[in-house]
Amino acid sequence: MSLPRGFANDDAYFRAAVDFLHQHSWIYREANTSCLKSFDAMPGYMKDYFLELTNDQLNIFPFVQEPLGECPKEVLRFRQEIANLTPTQAAAAAPAGDMPGNATRNNCKMSTKKLHEIDKLATHIHEHCPDTKFIVDLGSGLGYLSEALLKLNDNYLILGLEADEKRVHTARQRSQTAANANSISYEQLFITADASCCARIQEYAAALGLEQAPTALIGLHACADLSISAMLLFLRMPQVRCLHIMPCCYHKLALSADACSFVNFPLSRALKEAMSTVSAACFNRPFLRLACQQTNSRWQSDGQAHVEHGKQMFARALAAALCDDDELTRVRRPGKAQTDCHDWQTFANIKHKYQLHSRQTGLALDWRPIHESRFDAISQLYANGRGACLAEALTCLQASIQLLCENVLLYDRLCYLRELAAAQQLRLTVRYEKLFDEKLSPRCHVLIAEKL
Repeated sequence: MSLPRGFANDDAYFRAAVDFLHQHSWIYREANTSCLKSFDAMPGYMKDYFLELTNDQLNIFPFVQEPLGECPKEVLRFRQEIANLTPTQAAAAAPAGDMPGNATRNNCKMSTKKLHEIDKLATHIHEHCPDTKFIVDLGSGLGYLSEALLKLNDNYLILGLEADEKRVHTARQRSQTAANANSISYEQLFITADASCCARIQEYAAALGLEQAPTALIGLHACADLSISAMLLFLRMPQVRCLHIMPCCYHKLALSADACSFVNFPLSRALKEAMSTVSAACFNRPFLRLACQQTNSRWQSDGQAHVEHGKQMFARALAAALCDDDELTRVRRPGKAQTDCHDWQTFANIKHKYQLHSRQTGLALDWRPIHESRFDAISQLYANGRGACLAEALTCLQASIQLLCENVLLYDRLCYLRELAAAQQLRLTVRYEKLFDEKLSPRCHVLIAEKL
């Protein structure tokens, strides 16, 4: 993730991106289970366009660098703005490589996705950290990445840090069967960037006689705030020379004490200033969720699949729209809800598929005549497949801006790391590289930082 061509500096880019996202926040600010509210905010020209769209045009739409053909000028302008705000290198394919099949490692069968990520990241770390003696694997899980690195170089000494005690126990058991069991250790630790966490890592390193050894911080699937903690540890620990971290699960970022903003978003001065001019509601949890959804690489499908998805999404939103403020719906357990997405058109089928509950108590409630009246009104408004079509249109628009949202989020972190390094008069290089096949691994960008 990077600064797109056409922008002279970070300030200009973030101002333009924030302005665009604020203007079009109706695309993502509501959860998809409340997409009827998004329909209300969708401009008329956009509704008219998607209601007449062919499946071929629908499949092309999110690929904003590609020509779409004849369409309203407002739609063309919308796509062009996204193209201008999204770095072309972020949309480019990852370097080609062998695609692994399902494989078994140390008595544990791994999916193609997991094996692909581990092999790619381990190889990249091994090639780019030639002087590293000590590796700290943050959020090490069951230890697969650490083991892959030892297979590439059995001279590494690796410390795996993981918050989940059960995973630490399992990783220790698995490592005991390896030939190089003495080269790796696992400890339970919830990673933060505070002084106590730094001290614990220093203690572990000292116990191994490696407190001054050239060190690398690494992490695969650094969930939520972990990748920011890794960045700060990288800056605060002099012996750490390089950082390789793959951020993910942006929607799990922690809220600040006032519960109105996120602790670690925005981070950089430039994005904070740009966002200060718009409503904070534009950059909410659904924005973060969209940033970590599937990329547009898996968008294209046949017409029937798009129709089915639109029907399912609209049916779920329709059921939710029938509720009072203190009510919610849940899908009934399998076996009780046999109605498929073709049969939501009657209120009886909605009642059959969804159970009404109280938000306060969680207790099941009976559907009432007022709910049926609302159903009739909404069904009339979105008759003849209009609701399902607009639901798929909204999904298409989300796919169109997903990469832009992710770029804003990740580039903010890169800018923040540069700012902190400059304040410490610390020279470093920092960049994102697209290491993984995004069809297999949607979170395919790795943050790489090296001290000079």
